[in-house]
Amino acid sequence: MAYNPNILSKILSTRFLSTEQLSDRLQIAPAELSRELDREPEPGQGILNRIAKELGVPPYSFFMEKAPALHDVLPDFRSSTAKPAAKMKETVQSIQFAEGVQRALEQFWVKLDLPQFSAKGNAEVDAFALAARELLSISLQDQLDAKDANAFYLVCRKKIEDAGIFVLHDSFPEQDGSGFCLSHPRHPVIVVNTRKQTKGRRLFTLIHELAHVLMRSTGISDPFITRNSVERICNRFAGSFLVPKLYVQALLKGPTTTQPDDEDVKWASRRLKISQEATVFRLEQLGIYTAGSYDRWKALVHGRNPDYFEKRGGPPGGEPPPQEKIKLSKYGFSFARAFDSLLRQGLISEVNLYRSTGLKPKYQRQYFDYVKSLTPDQLHTLEL
Repeated sequence: MAYNPNILSKILSTRFLSTEQLSDRLQIAPAELSRELDREPEPGQGILNRIAKELGVPPYSFFMEKAPALHDVLPDFRSSTAKPAAKMKETVQSIQFAEGVQRALEQFWVKLDLPQFSAKGNAEVDAFALAARELLSISLQDQLDAKDANAFYLVCRKKIEDAGIFVLHDSFPEQDGSGFCLSHPRHPVIVVNTRKQTKGRRLFTLIHELAHVLMRSTGISDPFITRNSVERICNRFAGSFLVPKLYVQALLKGPTTTQPDDEDVKWASRRLKISQEATVFRLEQLGIYTAGSYDRWKALVHGRNPDYFEKRGGPPGGEPPPQEKIKLSKYGFSFARAFDSLLRQGLISEVNLYRSTGLKPKYQRQYFDYVKSLTPDQLHTLEL
């Protein structure tokens, strides 16, 4: 089939990119890119491969009669109208990864019993968040017993996954969001962006995306970019879920200043087992911190938000974690249960599981068996 010059412009339009933006991403001068695309009888395969990789489509797309349908274009809840927007190629790959997992689960039949999130006012949202937390069996004692935000994140992730929601980890540019949700009647998926987010910030992202799951609203978010009512409601839900008014004094375990400096916020954050930004955000909501505390804190830490970090990986010279723990961190608990069952029933092959999700056959069995082997005591001390 011959090269179809109309396909590129249609894919660029769907990706919300211009030819100039594409040339910038490819690090090719616009005039040079134009010459490459105008080459007779057709552009070289090398440049088409580079463009295809950047746009997240297979190279043969440019030889089709019509442009392929791209299902990885998500509403962006960081905009005032939640319209889709241009994303970096790593973000597109993360969305495609999550969609591949979701598609592979079609033969995994489960009946979810998740409540519908339709509350609007603050009091209604607070009540719904507490009810959702109780439904998931995340207790005050769970939070008190967790040694830090990382441990409490694992508690929340495990219990959310026990309810049938798939929680995946992936890394994509932080400017594209903190996480996203793919709503589904049987297999909803949450992806938490691990790029630069501390465990405490990932926790707020996780619960924010849980709100989207319960709303049945697919899209990409950053909880602390709120330009529409949906995001404000999801943030209210996340704050109320993580620090219910009913629990706050038991969690803080002592008197708290009303006008916090950064050290006060750090102290409260450690007590609550959540991020510093979520701490000052929620304690102002509850009236424990005075009005304006959140804005003052943001001005205080401007340019050095403590809920982000630059370093990646473990300490120099440290032993890497075993592969089964790496896979558990990336794919989670529900994934292991579901695909172990599908493999045992012969409803999916190891090769097709790899093609759909990226999990190599040599790691599948050891990861699945590891998840099944974890005891409650081991889960309590597990670090991922």
